[in-house]
Amino acid sequence: MDPVRRLPPYAVWWLLLAFSGPAHGQGKQRIELETDNRTSQIVPLGENGLVLFSEAGKGKLRFVKYGSDLEPAWSVESPVNPTLDVVQYTRDSSAVYVLLARSKSADYQVVKLSTNAGFAVRFDLYSINRFEIAEFKANGNDVYLAGRVKNEPVLMHMNLTTKQNRVLPIAYKGTAEIQSVEVDPVTGLVNVAVAARRGKESSMIIKSFAPEGLAVQNVLLPPAEERSLLTGRLSSLSDSRQLVIGTYGLRTSQYTQGLFITKLQDNAPEFTKYYSFTDFKNFFKFMNGRQQERMEKKIQQKKQRGDDLKLQYRLLVHDIIEKDGQYVMVAEAYYPEYRYRNSYNGLYPGYGYGGYGYGRYGGYSPYGSSYGGNAPVFDGYVYTHAVVAGFDQQGNLLWDNSFEFSDIKTYSLREKVKVNVQPGHITLLYSHNGYIKSKVIRGNEVVEGVTNTPIGTEYEGDKVKRSSTDELEYWYGNYFAAWGYQKIRNTSDQPVKSNRNVFYVNKIAF
Repeated sequence: MDPVRRLPPYAVWWLLLAFSGPAHGQGKQRIELETDNRTSQIVPLGENGLVLFSEAGKGKLRFVKYGSDLEPAWSVESPVNPTLDVVQYTRDSSAVYVLLARSKSADYQVVKLSTNAGFAVRFDLYSINRFEIAEFKANGNDVYLAGRVKNEPVLMHMNLTTKQNRVLPIAYKGTAEIQSVEVDPVTGLVNVAVAARRGKESSMIIKSFAPEGLAVQNVLLPPAEERSLLTGRLSSLSDSRQLVIGTYGLRTSQYTQGLFITKLQDNAPEFTKYYSFTDFKNFFKFMNGRQQERMEKKIQQKKQRGDDLKLQYRLLVHDIIEKDGQYVMVAEAYYPEYRYRNSYNGLYPGYGYGGYGYGRYGGYSPYGSSYGGNAPVFDGYVYTHAVVAGFDQQGNLLWDNSFEFSDIKTYSLREKVKVNVQPGHITLLYSHNGYIKSKVIRGNEVVEGVTNTPIGTEYEGDKVKRSSTDELEYWYGNYFAAWGYQKIRNTSDQPVKSNRNVFYVNKIAF
């Protein structure tokens, strides 16, 4: 899974370590740091443990390495430019990279932490002004920044040792947007998926560059008749081939109708297959019974006339999981929500009802309700459900399933659902309000419905009054790392503080 995550803005950090006792013979299950800020972040390292880092005062980053038993191994600090903010992080097989930047500035810093040797090195870099960074990837001493400058897509390569910068060519006669960036750790190639639009036609372009900037692949994936390729993610497979999976819409629509899957062989498409969500068995299971029944009736009526019901969805597609000869795809459906301000009622929500998607089950309109022309105020992304599907190596859809969300809203799009693929079943999970929501599936079947498991606290008398951030990441084996912030009250255990605000990391087995 893509490890890049956006971080909250700068704040002063301080901590107090407290550890829980053994549980089920597995050792420590929780790290608890008492803090009032929102700057801590963890990076799972598989069986090698995890790294926790945070801004430790003005102009300083602190890294703490923990083993898989949550025992601290070492810590290291690195000075940083106090005028820059931590914006993203990424990692490769031996290092964690933290990117610091400032809006509209050409000044950047990268702190590279060796996770084996336990030392950090800071690099000062200079790039482009007004660079809106969307992705940050690294491999060895090569780092890549992808984003936009004045609404134009930009892919920047920087070498940490030589400090040389190079803009890699993404230009397209039309409009284009970088969808995903993947660095192959074996070949060192950086593979980029670009959504390109010219007129009414939307295509995908797959580009690959050598570390020195030489373009080694440029493949155009044109859409089928009356379709547009909207989004896509590129994954390198174990057999040296590449798989592109993403969403498509009807030719003139910006909304998602279904999924496409393309396999590349020798810089050419081996196949491209399309699957409408109306052909899925479980895509609409997140709706209640009556809503689902009405939707299925409309779908059948359209199909009887040789047509497909026009949908209006937006999906966040994850990286492909290759397991036991299958490709497992996960995507999360969402819609942006707006509120409107007027002189009579203050703020109120605005929804559209113009199609068959999700915006109070009626489709999302980007302009919201018609209330006298008041300007919309963005109020977050609302997640409705996740779809998970399995494909064979020829791109044939084998099964599909879904996982409904409960009151999930974020102000930046990020992957919420995490997946553990095991022989015979798949566990889907996400963290929300101090609970782990989980569902176990086997192909089209539901093995175990949605369950709510509370995230354990430090002491028996703890009462969680508020939980926020609520992140979850696959760690190793059957373990996940859950972390976030909690406000806890405890009036029964001594000498525990009656009220404390903590950043927590819990080791959870599923």
